Amino acid sequence: MKRKEVDFSAIAVDMGAGSIRVMLATLVKDKISLEEIHRVNNEIRVQDGTDIWDMEQITREILWGISKAIDAAPTPPLSVGVDSWGVDFVLLDNNDELVETPVAYRDKRTEGMKEQWKKLMPDQDTFVRTGINFYIFNTLYQLLSMKGGRALQRTSKILFMPSYINFLLSGEAVNELSIASTSQMLAVDGTQWDKQILEKLELKEEKLGGVIPSGTKLGPVMHPDIWDKGLECVAVCGHDTACVVAAIPVENPNFAFISAGTWCIMGIESSQPLLSQEAYQLGITNERGYGSTYRPLKNIVGLWLLQGLKRHLSSEITYTQMETMVQGEADVSQVIDPDDPAFYNPEDMKDAFDSYFKKTAQPLPERFSDYIRCAYDSLCFSFRYHMEMLEKLSHKPIEVLHVVGGGSQSDYLCQHIASICEREVISGPVEGAAMGNILIQGIAMGKVEDIQAGRDLVRRSCRINRYRSEVPLAATEERYRKYLELKT
Repeated sequence: MKRKEVDFSAIAVDMGAGSIRVMLATLVKDKISLEEIHRVNNEIRVQDGTDIWDMEQITREILWGISKAIDAAPTPPLSVGVDSWGVDFVLLDNNDELVETPVAYRDKRTEGMKEQWKKLMPDQDTFVRTGINFYIFNTLYQLLSMKGGRALQRTSKILFMPSYINFLLSGEAVNELSIASTSQMLAVDGTQWDKQILEKLELKEEKLGGVIPSGTKLGPVMHPDIWDKGLECVAVCGHDTACVVAAIPVENPNFAFISAGTWCIMGIESSQPLLSQEAYQLGITNERGYGSTYRPLKNIVGLWLLQGLKRHLSSEITYTQMETMVQGEADVSQVIDPDDPAFYNPEDMKDAFDSYFKKTAQPLPERFSDYIRCAYDSLCFSFRYHMEMLEKLSHKPIEVLHVVGGGSQSDYLCQHIASICEREVISGPVEGAAMGNILIQGIAMGKVEDIQAGRDLVRRSCRINRYRSEVPLAATEERYRKYLELKT
């Protein structure tokens, strides 16, 4: 690529709980292309019985990846942005050194913390104050488990994962809005921490610092391992799902999104949070997004169901082969509720299905392909149910479903969603988090006009597929009614 052809290049650091990637983006003639420059596996490790993140290795690999991206860029990149999973954080002392190795969200230290918090503040009050629903891994519970401990006493700064990397790059110790909202400690309006919650945690507000809007320019990269000092550090949406939603190629504003992966996240983009008693009971959580938006959403056990069945069947079989096994078959009779705790982390997924069928007085399937079909169908029933509930709670019709993430590559899944939900499905982009990361940098650097211009850019740049809705078969409708009975 000739140097003069490139209008804009930037670097996206996309931190996932399974892998960390550094992506180089180039904007050429009104299209964005992404190139993976560096990838390293990331996993929770056990250290002295505690689940931790190897922050030193993570930091080292990110810095190395950024340097590689600078070398690979056809023109000097203008900026870099970082996104990651939510809730986890880094503790720094007065010398800006790690107080301890960061603990991962799956660690057992949060066991019993839900019950402990209820003694300090009623659940409904916490939900209304923060907009965030109750998940055992929330930052609120992690810090509650540390209350009064030596680590917090030594802490001068608490930075969420992407904010910590931003701090290393720019020297600015601030937390970005979307990642801060995952904590269940941020006030539902504005950018202030909830004082009553911090008071009950016995946590000084200055340790959490200020909260800045998504897209804030933090200044030039100052880290000694990065030689290009003209690189601007931009606080993109720190939460990866917020980046994904920013990159949805929206045409019809009456849409919902499904981020389809191990976990499926279904939600809408809204100017207001959903804070009713019904939203609370349904498990709706209101995370923040780009441009002062909210993302009322529901976390659903997703392709984890298929991953578990794949492990039981054979490590060699592919998901495409599994889909081929069920195509053209008659409907099965069994239904599950993916939200049932039995499917959260079973030792054997098929056994979890069998136990659930017995508990709900359903016959065991005769063929293994029936388990696969049941998983796909039940997942789509869950999407339909939560879509209908989001319509009801938001008083807004949902006419289009945007499917993004790894699951968007499955024609079978996307068509299944369209048929069962009776909505048009638009799939893509696959690289939603990295694309949203880049778009927000482009807006901050004056290279992309606004978020809608960015979404139009995604539509021109990425493979986007459309799936027409079909009228469900009578048997499918009957099984959906069975699903609704299981939910109640």
